[in-house]
Amino acid sequence: MTLPDVAQVLTWRPEALTELADEWDSAAARLQAQADTVDDTMAGTSGVFTGAGAGAARHAIGPTATGLHRMCRALVLAGAEARDAADVIGRGRDRVLAVLADARAEGCPVADDGTVGPPSEPSALLVACSGGSDSAARAMLDERATELTRVLKGALSALGAADAEAAQAIDAAFDAASADPAAVRPAAAAGDPVADWPQMSQDSIAGRIAAMSDAERQRLIEQKPHEVGNTDGVPWDMRMAANRINIANAILDEHRSLDIPEEVTLRAAVVAVRDPADAERLWATLHVDPELRAATIAAHDRNARDRIEYYESLLADVPDAVDRDRRVPRQILGFDPERESLIELSGDLDRAHALAVVVPGLNTTFDGSADDVATARRFVAGSGGEVAVISYLGGHFPTGELLGGVKDAADPHYALQMAPRLVAFSEDVERRAGAIPVTYLGHSYGGAILGTADEFGLTADRVVYVEAAGAGVGVHDPSDWHDRNPAVLRFSMTAPGDPIELVQGIRSGPHGADPDEMPGVIRLDTGRRLTGAPMAGPSAHSDVINEPSDAWHNLLAVITGDREHIRVK
Repeated sequence: MTLPDVAQVLTWRPEALTELADEWDSAAARLQAQADTVDDTMAGTSGVFTGAGAGAARHAIGPTATGLHRMCRALVLAGAEARDAADVIGRGRDRVLAVLADARAEGCPVADDGTVGPPSEPSALLVACSGGSDSAARAMLDERATELTRVLKGALSALGAADAEAAQAIDAAFDAASADPAAVRPAAAAGDPVADWPQMSQDSIAGRIAAMSDAERQRLIEQKPHEVGNTDGVPWDMRMAANRINIANAILDEHRSLDIPEEVTLRAAVVAVRDPADAERLWATLHVDPELRAATIAAHDRNARDRIEYYESLLADVPDAVDRDRRVPRQILGFDPERESLIELSGDLDRAHALAVVVPGLNTTFDGSADDVATARRFVAGSGGEVAVISYLGGHFPTGELLGGVKDAADPHYALQMAPRLVAFSEDVERRAGAIPVTYLGHSYGGAILGTADEFGLTADRVVYVEAAGAGVGVHDPSDWHDRNPAVLRFSMTAPGDPIELVQGIRSGPHGADPDEMPGVIRLDTGRRLTGAPMAGPSAHSDVINEPSDAWHNLLAVITGDREHIRVK
């Protein structure tokens, strides 16, 4: 690694990397349009262009089209690395400039290699403070110059390391575009290597992947990213790598949607209208009202650009929850926009002594997951990294404001659809967690999802119903739960005055019994807020899991298994 010198750092513009990333994104969108044209042209001639020559032509053009699409994806991923680099290098450069400013403010000469010299003469004030001794004053200046040299050279070294790491990451993104595109043919399977995954057990899938070489695993990630990134039983490092590809592909899909004909955009807006009569009226109006037509198209494009920005944030590094000066990649274990599934791990599972899985509730959305991830990261930070936390968005959640949200949350089908996925995921979590305890927290409607999963065969060490809508669809007695761990401990927490109490345990209600009243469930105390006031009232519904109050610390104690600090009612 070659260290930058002071003169070079003064000329660096880290923001140029962000500008370059934007250019790469634009190039990816343009190149993708050309690749799509090649695909469409070949597909359009399949019925009229036949024979040996046609087959040879398609065989020849296939790798070219595939290569174009791979390059589009590489441009997006390289752009993500460049944006991360702009941030890290920018902060590194700021540290160098800050030390440089201190040195110059003290009258110290600075060499390009970062060596700082003492001022030529000590000030009268420094001599006076040194008891009138010129030599003592000069010794103090020498010591200060040595310290500034150490700090400045350290900052230059850190900046050089960040620059080298950024270059390596960008190179790796482009190297993937030129990797061997040969079809994956593991010895254990012929044809499509993932075709029979839906019928296989997780252990069988894990075993098949374990039998592959590193090169085969990498090709599997490249060629089947959707399946690899969203299938339980696949090693988590492979899922994370595949989901970076899936996110890049989603960005490209949104760029593609910006280029579709206006009529297609308008038709999509009409299809979203549930009532057929309303849809027909809208379609007619869009063709006679230029302002509505323009507004509909603008809304479509704005939504697409918002999703691109959101997906780019999923590719960006984030501050480590424990060491905010260190940035780490996001660990996406599941990414499926069509199913609105997003599963993310926060923290370092290899160093953690406990793992938690948080299932959120009402008004959770696929593209609004930032609050749920922040909740997970607070638990990681609050434990000093002793805990890793997974935020689990396994599909559609009920949504709506006020009464609309309450009405939608009364529908049990969200829990019934998501619970089997959570059960399957819990099996994968158990495999990855090994001996460390796993706690599942279901908040609000997430409690109904969690309870339904507990009914269907969840695997957990501890289960916590936090301000939960119910104990699970069809759960009215502890015998209705069938956790595969016979030693599972169950807890519940509901703050006084939380409106969720109005729907808990309604006879013949959609979400089962009130978990607070279930025999064998340990009732957790909500205690007091940071202000000293009781944790109670409507706002407590979310505050118990977000505000670092007594309730929050109680939940953390359950996750870590710190029995001494668990407070029960």
